[in-house]
Amino acid sequence: MEATTQQGVNWNRHTFNADISMQDLVDSYMFPFQACVEQGKVSGLMCSYNAVNGVPSCANSWLGETVARGEWGFDGYITSDCDADGDVFNSHHYTATPEETVRDVLLAGTDVDCGSFVGKNAASALQKGLITEADMDARLEKLFRVRMRLSHFDPVGPLQKIPIETVCSDYALSLSLDGTAQGCVLLKNDAAALPLKASSISQVAVIGPNANLSQSIAGYYGPHNPCNNSFPTLVGEWGGWVVAVGPETRANNASGRSLGIRGGKNTCGTSALVQTGNEY
Repeated sequence: MEATTQQGVNWNRHTFNADISMQDLVDSYMFPFQACVEQGKVSGLMCSYNAVNGVPSCANSWLGETVARGEWGFDGYITSDCDADGDVFNSHHYTATPEETVRDVLLAGTDVDCGSFVGKNAASALQKGLITEADMDARLEKLFRVRMRLSHFDPVGPLQKIPIETVCSDYALSLSLDGTAQGCVLLKNDAAALPLKASSISQVAVIGPNANLSQSIAGYYGPHNPCNNSFPTLVGEWGGWVVAVGPETRANNASGRSLGIRGGKNTCGTSALVQTGNEY
């Protein structure tokens, strides 16, 4: 949840507290994460901005240490969402001082602070006796164990031997596209409308804020000019069939979020309409 307003009150992910029964939490919400840890053998978990039953996720030792590491056998590192450690103090007001926040997130098993909050306040917390060097070493141990598995040190591992040029090879791009296609989830398919048949469709309208947004997304999580500034999108995949894409002008959908539409041709004869999600 990014943000929502109910009865005039604004809630956002930085201040939200998920008040949930233990049965619902364990049976419904935590089950997929448990499967990822126990069956998928993931090496990384991320604690979120929100609180769960009054305790911010990144300061929740029950989630990070008791459940993930103790009961599920998680053997990796836990990172905060960016600035989520700071939210423990600044947004949730869970602790009285920044130093107490550093103590709580370290003891909760949060190994990485994606941000600067812990870095700015750890020395003060150490001086005040709220944390020890052993507390910091415990977090560093988790991180260096994962780095050693990845062969970041000598000897040079197989991942480090892969040249950067491989990222934009035809094979890598094809694999990336295939992974994206396999990751899609079809929730509804009225009248067996999908898959689309090229022989019976002449035009396609791609509508939605993310219809042509790959450059912005790439810049957020990665380099700003990957593969010679090539930014594959759903619009690009449909090629000449596309007659309308966002986000040039604005119209609203049923959820109230703005949809971007740019008229390229007369769309009255459009045979198919594809919506590509929302901003979040």
